[in-house]
Amino acid sequence: MVRQSHPIQFIHNPDPTSLSQEVGEFLRHLGGPTLIVVDGRDNSRCRAVATLLHGNEPSGVKALLKWLRTGERPAVKLICLIASVQTALHETLFCHRQIPGQRDMNRCFNPPFDDHPGHVARHFLELLEHYQPEALLDIHNTSGMSPSFGVVTYESPEHEALIALFTRRMIVTELRLGALMEHSSERLPVVTIECGGAAQPESDQVAWEGLQRYLFNEQVLRPEPGLIMDLYKDAVRLQLLPGCRIAFAAQPVPGADLTVPFDVEKFNFGTIPALTRLGWLGPRGMSVFRVQSATGGDVLPHFFLNRASGLYSAQQQKLFMITTNPAIALSDCLLYACADIELDQVIETATGKGVE
Repeated sequence: MVRQSHPIQFIHNPDPTSLSQEVGEFLRHLGGPTLIVVDGRDNSRCRAVATLLHGNEPSGVKALLKWLRTGERPAVKLICLIASVQTALHETLFCHRQIPGQRDMNRCFNPPFDDHPGHVARHFLELLEHYQPEALLDIHNTSGMSPSFGVVTYESPEHEALIALFTRRMIVTELRLGALMEHSSERLPVVTIECGGAAQPESDQVAWEGLQRYLFNEQVLRPEPGLIMDLYKDAVRLQLLPGCRIAFAAQPVPGADLTVPFDVEKFNFGTIPALTRLGWLGPRGMSVFRVQSATGGDVLPHFFLNRASGLYSAQQQKLFMITTNPAIALSDCLLYACADIELDQVIETATGKGVE
């Protein structure tokens, strides 16, 4: 029996012929959180991958299974965490972000570690300390339709190099939510990779191609000279307060605190001008919102305002991670925004130092 404090099971160098081609059957065979360890051509070094922290984000585990079935040896030792296996299998395959009533796994990497997701998070942090990987990828899908992007907690050449294996869009956030990437350091750079929406076929391709580079490139921490990264900074989260009702429709829904148009995802990674309508407000108006920023101050009026019972942008800004899943909009956030008037870019020089 797995001890509660050590809930992650281990598989070392799995036989490719023993692995199911069908990802649901593969997960049913695992049964729970699993660390797969694969020896590399150079076992003196190690890299790490985490995936399926959210049970409805399959691109990472699909790419991982596809590679494991090839039997190809990576450049260095690889440790792979497949985290929320029970969540992915709960009711309908890849339906739930987290099991109802449990915490979001990617909010559990800071204390307290006093429930099942917390036990898994703490155990994985202990394993990272044991294996000492040189880098860690945390592979996700967005909750709505979106292009791919990466998220980091601070700018560095190592972060840029890791994200560039998958995409050229990089979000730098100072928000602290208990996510795995918040453990990034000079010794262990950690990046979140958002491959795009789970329903987008290109998301699986992004995960597969990026994972291949991470597995087989001899070095993954030095950006290529001339690399250009689109940079989004100082993001905030638009959240609805507990007890609110949200609807997605082409016109205002009676009784809803917020009605959002079906096509709101068209704004993902686009620049919207001031006074762009994002939805319709109910009788409680703007009081149902909270904008979470790194500073903790009330920045709601700087980003959003009420005009004739409509929710409008207060300034020119960029939106991303917009969701049309009402459960995620209510339990996590509706969208992220940054107020940069012009897109910043980082260009890597031959010296490895970025210029903006």
